[in-house]
Amino acid sequence: MPVLKFHLFEHVATVGKLKGKKVFSVQPIVHSKVSFDDLCKLLAENTTVGKTDVKAVLSRLTEVIPQLLALGHTVDCGELGIFQLTYGSKPVENVKDFNVGLIRAPRVGLRIRKGFKDALAGATFDQGPSPKPSDKAKPKKPKPGGDSGLTPGGGGIGI
Repeated sequence: MPVLKFHLFEHVATVGKLKGKKVFSVQPIVHSKVSFDDLCKLLAENTTVGKTDVKAVLSRLTEVIPQLLALGHTVDCGELGIFQLTYGSKPVENVKDFNVGLIRAPRVGLRIRKGFKDALAGATFDQGPSPKPSDKAKPKKPKPGGDSGLTPGGGGIGI
């Protein structure tokens, strides 16, 4: 089972029975962002396709899904979930008062499949150090070609 790292941060509650009081809440510790390129490398591992093929398919997916949604379809992406278009409008009392200007901007929704949603259900939690005030002011940027921590040996250039 995975162990999810978190830290506590202090803030002033803005709602609820603790509104206006200093409270502590949990926040996940995020080490770094996995780049699209690194994601494609990971997806290509132990498969018959290369990183470039994965990149091409994922890029094409971002073009095809909006086209299908605009045609009124939902798009089933297997274990990931189902993409759907959502939008609404401001209500009117009389149908004659309605016009398309009342429609809110469309959004792409993803109904995540249960198996994918529950993938971390058995995870445990481990408290890490809280960030120092100076850590908030200066977000750390990963070094180019650095280790994302996902591949053995660092996955740097020359491999």
